[in-house]
Amino acid sequence: MASAELERLRMQLTAVPFDAAQSLTDARAGIDALGDSYAVPDGVKIESTELGGTPAERLTFDDNGPVVLYLHGGGYVIGSPKSHRHVTGLLAQLIKGVVIALDYRLAPEAPFPAALDDALRAFRELVGVSPPKRCAIVGDSAGGGLTFSTLVAAHESGLAMPACAVGISPWVNLTTDSASYDRLAAHDPVLSREVVEYFAPRYAGNRNRNDPRLSPLFAKLDGLPPTLIQIGDRECFLGDAVGMHEALIAAGVDTEIAIWKEMFHVWHLHWPVLREGRDAVSEAAAFIMRRTAISP
Repeated sequence: MASAELERLRMQLTAVPFDAAQSLTDARAGIDALGDSYAVPDGVKIESTELGGTPAERLTFDDNGPVVLYLHGGGYVIGSPKSHRHVTGLLAQLIKGVVIALDYRLAPEAPFPAALDDALRAFRELVGVSPPKRCAIVGDSAGGGLTFSTLVAAHESGLAMPACAVGISPWVNLTTDSASYDRLAAHDPVLSREVVEYFAPRYAGNRNRNDPRLSPLFAKLDGLPPTLIQIGDRECFLGDAVGMHEALIAAGVDTEIAIWKEMFHVWHLHWPVLREGRDAVSEAAAFIMRRTAISP
């Protein structure tokens, strides 16, 4: 049975659905306000920086710990390091290390491949200055899809792979063909085919959404590092996330998938008021800690 806090949050999200008619300015301010509403965990230092020439936010708990490149969600259109600061701050604290949240360019002002170009340049610099086996790449929603697209591009470019990757409710298929959109529409308080159709064309433009650089579900995935996919069993991305897990297995990648009962899209964002949110971030942090541990 769902907890009282989960039911309360689900009702709040259902009562305020995404408004496709609002201005981009308002949509971006709205998601940034989520970050403003929650405090960053104690002991985390925040600094402005850049990585690969792209602005970023560096959240440090311990300079001697693992280093994570974090790619925020928001459909490639909204979202920022600010909107996800409470999540990246918690992750830095839990891994006892550093999280660099990339402020990659957003569509429609900067459509595909701007976000991928920014993320790849940032990743190139990261593994150039830090031991790759002490690095990880993490992203949620669009940032989860971008995580996989970045890794594929990095592998094709001959770059060293990080120790691991985590895709949180990853958007790995910009088409809306999955049956999950129909089967789970009534159970997902965040996503729907209509919501996805607002974001996808703004990023993809006139390109075929089956392009593997847009939809890494269709990419050649061999050579990628160990991965963890976290997905809720109530979200419309469930089918594509499972398909991504299967594609990674077929490509010989060491992959895990955690399907969280009764969870909605990127429930991690609500960790200060939702126990399962904190538990999911903790699960991701534990995965990173295991994979970045270097044996003597």
